[in-house]
Amino acid sequence: MISNLVLFQIPILLFVIGALSGLLSRNSRLARLMIFVPSMIGSIFTIVFSIGIITGTPLKLTVPHILPFFDLEILVDGISAFFMLIIGLVSFAVSLYSIGYSKEYEIKKRMSAFGFLFNIFILSMILVVSSNNSFFFLIFWELMSLVSFFLVIYDHDKEENLKSGMTYLVMTHLGTAFIFASFLLGYIQTGNFSFDSFRHGSTGFPLLVKNLVFVFAFIGFGTKAGMVPLHVWLPKAHPSAPSNISALMSAVMIKIGIYGMIRTIFDFSGFGASPDFAWWGMLLVAFGSASAIIGVLYAVVERDIKRALAFSSIENIGIILIGLGLSVVFTSFNLTAFAVLALVASMYHTINHAVFKGLLFMGAGSVVSVTHTKNIEHLGGLVKQMPWTSLLFLIGAISISGLPPFNGFISEWFTLQALLSSYHIPSTILQISIAFASLPFALTIGIAAATFVKLFGMTFLSKTRSENIINIKEVPRSMILGMSILAAVCVLFGVVPYLGTSLISTAFHMSFQPSSPLDFISVQNNSGKSFANLSMPVVVIILSSISIAIFGFIRVLGGHTKKTTYGTWDCGFGSLNERMEYTPTSLSQPIRAVFKVFFKPHNQTEKESFGENQYLLKTIKVETVIKNIFEDVLYTPIVSSFVFFFDKVRRLQTGKINAYLLYIMITLVLLLLFVRLSNNA
Repeated sequence: MISNLVLFQIPILLFVIGALSGLLSRNSRLARLMIFVPSMIGSIFTIVFSIGIITGTPLKLTVPHILPFFDLEILVDGISAFFMLIIGLVSFAVSLYSIGYSKEYEIKKRMSAFGFLFNIFILSMILVVSSNNSFFFLIFWELMSLVSFFLVIYDHDKEENLKSGMTYLVMTHLGTAFIFASFLLGYIQTGNFSFDSFRHGSTGFPLLVKNLVFVFAFIGFGTKAGMVPLHVWLPKAHPSAPSNISALMSAVMIKIGIYGMIRTIFDFSGFGASPDFAWWGMLLVAFGSASAIIGVLYAVVERDIKRALAFSSIENIGIILIGLGLSVVFTSFNLTAFAVLALVASMYHTINHAVFKGLLFMGAGSVVSVTHTKNIEHLGGLVKQMPWTSLLFLIGAISISGLPPFNGFISEWFTLQALLSSYHIPSTILQISIAFASLPFALTIGIAAATFVKLFGMTFLSKTRSENIINIKEVPRSMILGMSILAAVCVLFGVVPYLGTSLISTAFHMSFQPSSPLDFISVQNNSGKSFANLSMPVVVIILSSISIAIFGFIRVLGGHTKKTTYGTWDCGFGSLNERMEYTPTSLSQPIRAVFKVFFKPHNQTEKESFGENQYLLKTIKVETVIKNIFEDVLYTPIVSSFVFFFDKVRRLQTGKINAYLLYIMITLVLLLLFVRLSNNA
């Protein structure tokens, strides 16, 4: 039997082989197999290894003095293995998908570099979640950030992609700075960079230090996760990156930010069952609620299919943070059963979002690869030319909308039960605050459904609005198979939620119902009394029975019907066409009007006249433009202030040696005065 250590080393070796073999291959068709087959096999071994750790014993490894003064420490416990399972599952599907998708890079002759970055990106995420030392954690974190940056700007011929990449680079390093500050506080208190020292020593930290460790980590990891208002990089970077990379970034990479929060809160910060820490949870709930509602509001009005999915990721990160925050609040008041429920809800939505968002980004990539447009205003009617892509995208859309019997419904149902359990908290103020947080959660679920009705309906079901997509064909089989894997998991984790709950319970060492796949999922309070039950097999049976009954009623009792075709009432135009149907913009107009404070919508009008007579109009084109209030109100003034400040500072750089000598003399005088005053004190 292969040991856990060997199972850990094999995928690392395979990802390195995939990275290097792509660089060595000159044959583009062969290069695709040499790049993505090792990553597929490496992902399978990652899945096997993570399941072995979850159901077995943790792996701990130390390589002494790999760098001067620093040991490489590896720890893969249940929590690390849970996130490694997510990495392996999504990476396997995306690697298979990429065999067909990356064919376009044969023409661009950049396949080798793409394959190298692809494999190193997956490897860096595995190393981040398995690192047990703050120094090497930051090294692998920086590797993950830089590699993903180069993947975002991979199509660097477009200036827009370069700007998106720079925004991502600035924001990710801002987050890294706060993570470093959090770890630095731990080092100051313990005198060691090892996470083990943080675990054992954090309970003795002063309360102020514990709070600062949490706040710095919350900002740093929240930036990587795409939490509002630190989310501005996400809707820029995801659409700019190749679609298979967008799937990895949205489905997996932003979850590494969630992993960092969990590690910090429950391992490194000295958190315990004390009301002193309740505000940590409320901070998570507040920012989670804001992220959820703002993310979905910007998603529903988007016309770019990949930007809409990117904003949807912000929404789902918000739902994950709500569950995590509730778990912290319940733990603070020693409400163990409800803390377990909330954490299961958060982690179930973490893996669910990884699955259906990876599926949706690959579906969007399939559409973009054959139509060469991301604007859903120019799409429509693709269900006839791309039936398999349409079906798989529909599964992802239903899953993310939280409809039964798919996986998104389960985690959102858990989150709702956790919100409803807040009345057990012995604080009226917190009860009221969480009650208000449940309102944006409910609104988010409704608008999310509207978002994906628009995305799926306008992309696949409406009439074709462009002549360029009439003769397109379905994508290659490898792309279909890659999407099918994640679609199957969406169904499996929805119909048999026992698989997900038992996986999370085992990984996090929690006790959670049910005891068998066919039992009801039972939500219990601290006294053991059940107040909410759900059985997805029963739900599936009921839905199937209703569907069969309706079909039977129509076919048997309704008898044979006579079909007569008439001309549709079309206001005298003679026939309906794509110009008479709803557009994505018109479909989302009511939401844009109600929540106009977030969008600042205004119309841009272009008129073309007959000759010089401006009253005889030939055409009128009206386009609704919306703004991003976070960029206009928050980030633009900050950037302008920094530019103004450094423009003034730049004047100090005169290029004259005597000026620089004067600066040195002034600095020395100030330092001498400081030392003299310190000695006198």
